[in-house]
Amino acid sequence: MLAELDIAIFLQSDGDLAATAQRVFKALGSEPQSGHSEEWGDHYAAAGLGFRAVLFRNEGEMLDPEFERYRYSLEIMSLFSDSELDPVDLEMPLSDYYARLLAFTLDVETATAVPVEIDEEREVFEVRAFKRNPNYRLDQGPTVPKVFVVETRELVEAFDDTLDEEPASEEYEDE
Repeated sequence: MLAELDIAIFLQSDGDLAATAQRVFKALGSEPQSGHSEEWGDHYAAAGLGFRAVLFRNEGEMLDPEFERYRYSLEIMSLFSDSELDPVDLEMPLSDYYARLLAFTLDVETATAVPVEIDEEREVFEVRAFKRNPNYRLDQGPTVPKVFVVETRELVEAFDDTLDEEPASEEYEDE
């Protein structure tokens, strides 16, 4: 069932793309490489531990309308797939982990959408936004939250059956 794990983290950052990429990939423990492609536009990418991550501007053709107030998008994709693994079971904790890590480390607001339910007609996601706890100190215990959930909402995306249907072709017979 799992084709590829794909996690999207949206970031609110005042820095330009290059400066944001340096901060994001440093937090993820990797070195970014700049690039340009038709799909991502100007972007920064890095790979490691079975994942590939791409940071790009959340604008133009790549704009996700559900997250339009976030300036950047980070896509983390698995380089390995396994039909025995369920994406819902994996994407939820990984999305939360990376969104929380970046919100705390970079002290920016982050957001992610995690799959909650997938059936034949629709996908249901839970959108969560995170911010660093401004009162957190390094000398506090592990039970003090490092980040807060500042928004949570449900997002329902219906599958479009018309994309799979081909237009009816007319057959002509010679008379």
